[in-house]
Amino acid sequence: MKAAFVIAAVCLPAVASAGPHDAAGDDPKAKVQAQVLLDEGTAAYGRGDYATALDKFGAAYRIFPSPKLWFNIGQANRDLGRPVEAVAAFDRFLRDASDAPAETVTEARRSAAELKKKLGRIEVNCATDGAEITVDGKQIGSTPLGEMAWTTPGRHQVAIQHDGFSPAIEDVVVTAGAATAVNVQLRPINLQAPNPGAGGTLVGGDAAPAMSDRKPIYRRPWFWVGTGVVIGAGVAAAVLLSSSKSNSSPMTGVPETTLGAQRAF
Repeated sequence: MKAAFVIAAVCLPAVASAGPHDAAGDDPKAKVQAQVLLDEGTAAYGRGDYATALDKFGAAYRIFPSPKLWFNIGQANRDLGRPVEAVAAFDRFLRDASDAPAETVTEARRSAAELKKKLGRIEVNCATDGAEITVDGKQIGSTPLGEMAWTTPGRHQVAIQHDGFSPAIEDVVVTAGAATAVNVQLRPINLQAPNPGAGGTLVGGDAAPAMSDRKPIYRRPWFWVGTGVVIGAGVAAAVLLSSSKSNSSPMTGVPETTLGAQRAF
């Protein structure tokens, strides 16, 4: 119950005495709504319902973003077994809540230090600025990443992606108390068409003759040779059809073949 007492003692005045960093400090209605949520979250934390407490604290922060609320959020995440989120909340509290009571600052530092001993860090090095970084599908920032990302020990998937570049995906194994470096070089995506040669000639093939160099089909020698063959074949076919007239079907006049009735075009 000591932790519940600390969170209640610290956070109730956190909203009532909004500091200069509170974006909603000039909205009395938002302050009252956040105070109600804070009271509900503190009560839930006191009875061990950390999930409800976290929801209430988060809702209070969205209405009235006092940096002191990050202490509450850190406490709830810690007791829910979410060390990475708890460390992020405590670090943000220590960075932004400059007017927090000294005992709360000491408690936040102690909790963060204990959690960090059980975590590892991922360091992402990428020369392409503005690339989105995700760890196990959760966005943690963009390049250049100002600080290393805390994560639980074990295997994780790190993805770095940027518009116009092929995404890079790395599987890493993180060890408690150690930092794991991920060095990535993003490669631009080539959106150009296949490389043509000069004058429209495809690389690896002969150039197609220009339209002006093409002879009409009827002026090519092979056309008349082929035509003669076709004409001859047509005459022969006519003779065959005439000779087989006696075998035609009385209904259709179509000659019977081994494939069945075939209609001539």
